[in-house]
Amino acid sequence: MLRRRREQPSGATAVAPAFEDFHAWVLSLPWVVERPYSVETPGIRCFGVDCEPLARRQVWLLTGLERQLDARGLGLAVIVPVDAATDIEGTGLGRIVSPMPRGNALMAVSCDSLAGRAELETVVLSAYCCALS
Repeated sequence: MLRRRREQPSGATAVAPAFEDFHAWVLSLPWVVERPYSVETPGIRCFGVDCEPLARRQVWLLTGLERQLDARGLGLAVIVPVDAATDIEGTGLGRIVSPMPRGNALMAVSCDSLAGRAELETVVLSAYCCALS
């Protein structure tokens, strides 16, 4: 896996060092699985919760979107309930991109407005908790 990350196509934005292990961290969360995504969109990674004890199965995180707009190279989007999306948008940490089924919204997270890794993890963990609830 490390070899694939280093072999980025020319012109690809490099991920800032504090965020290099972001995908490994996400996959270390309980019940998180990586879901296949379209072959026509290389670089996009899709993560979901697959929790049999809670009967929860939901996509909640996408990375690799809008790389050219994100200096850290994560291109992060989360799927959260509309109320949570509105709160996150109000803080300036992201913007609602599209409505989703079951009262959810797809949010583009503005990684450039995040102070650092801890603030990013707070937004991601909020989306993770919403997916489990």
